[in-house]
Amino acid sequence: MTNDQKLYYGKNITVKFQPEKCIHSGVCVKGLPAVFNVSRRPWVEPDADAAEAIARHIDKCPSGALRYEILDQE
Repeated sequence: MTNDQKLYYGKNITVKFQPEKCIHSGVCVKGLPAVFNVSRRPWVEPDADAAEAIARHIDKCPSGALRYEILDQE
């Protein structure tokens, strides 16, 4: 297993994706299609919704391929 992690930077959240862990369940694209859209490059748009909403949705990822870091908002 490689440790290829892709990072998608938003104003308030960084979305981290490990493609080798993804089981292609579709939970991400079905639940937040404005943020996760495989027809678009980059396929993750972290500013398309509130950071908290994205974080709650990423927590539903069954494989753990998606992770996030909420950025400090000072």
